[in-house]
Amino acid sequence: MSDESLAPTQPSKRATIHDVAKAANVSPATVSLVLHQKGQLALDTRERVLDAIKLVGYQRRRSEESQRRRRSTTYCMIIDDIGNPYFHEIYNGISDNLDSNDTLITLASSGDSLERQAQMLDNFVHSAIDGLVIVPASGTKTEHLDALCESNIPFLMAVRNIGFGSFDYIGGNPMLGMLIATEHLIQLGHRRIAFLGGYPANYAFNERYAGFVSMMRKHALPVEENLIVSGGSSKAFGRKAAAELLRAEDPPTAFIGYNDLVAIGIMNAVHDAGLVPGRDIAVVGYDDIPEASEQPVPLTTVATPPYELGKVIANALGRIRDDAGHGPINITYPPHLVQRQSCGGDRPSVEKGRQK
Repeated sequence: MSDESLAPTQPSKRATIHDVAKAANVSPATVSLVLHQKGQLALDTRERVLDAIKLVGYQRRRSEESQRRRRSTTYCMIIDDIGNPYFHEIYNGISDNLDSNDTLITLASSGDSLERQAQMLDNFVHSAIDGLVIVPASGTKTEHLDALCESNIPFLMAVRNIGFGSFDYIGGNPMLGMLIATEHLIQLGHRRIAFLGGYPANYAFNERYAGFVSMMRKHALPVEENLIVSGGSSKAFGRKAAAELLRAEDPPTAFIGYNDLVAIGIMNAVHDAGLVPGRDIAVVGYDDIPEASEQPVPLTTVATPPYELGKVIANALGRIRDDAGHGPINITYPPHLVQRQSCGGDRPSVEKGRQK
């Protein structure tokens, strides 16, 4: 290609992937794919990006791998919710299955804050970390990872995916998991099912919401927006949201929690109302944390075994660290339903409500 088709950047400013993208007339995500030797791009697109990299004088922030190599290999896992035991189990799975005794992984939390996540990633870009596992905060977009993409630090997305195809990903299938949970309740005879918890800016919420709506519509059941309550992922949120719905004139006969913590809060609200989960109200959770099976009424839940997921991530970390030109990693661990007593087995014993 001719240099005339490319617009050089100002020499006084360090070139970024945005400069490369503008010069090559492609997206920053495409530049990232070329830099990491991933994706199925047309040859002329890849060559145009490589030409633009040379023209604008783009250089990665860490040009020498040896700059961040030490005697010990250190990774970090950034999660969004330090209070969720599910992530602790993933961490244990990674830590127990790293490839050598001198390889370590630390745990950090963004608190589901984009600002906090940005600060942490900036610190890591200027550190000697050997790799990152990122459970992205709600609302994370590909441009939030630009600085990380410009570095030589290998990383992968875990549990939640963004920029599909642009980044290595290992996690579950939230949509399929919610399809399974919703169909289970419908097969038990429930028609008015509430879905509580999560944040709309979160990838996993949108996937689970899509699975819930799809299965309800498949069975020609109404999707009642007042029975879909988002805005939290804790026990306290589940308890409060469920209590309000249980006080309604026509309450739901079944609940699905965005995660097990929300579902446990829902069961607390059911008890507060003088009802019994599994007998009067059905409740399904998501994640299968250890606490789910230890409830007074053990919780039925959708499981994507976190420890096993951690083992898969541990195996992938060595691969992305040592092989800069590795093919894309996109591993989706299949979910399954763990049936316990919180759904009972009979048709709902409370008024099912009218279909609209």
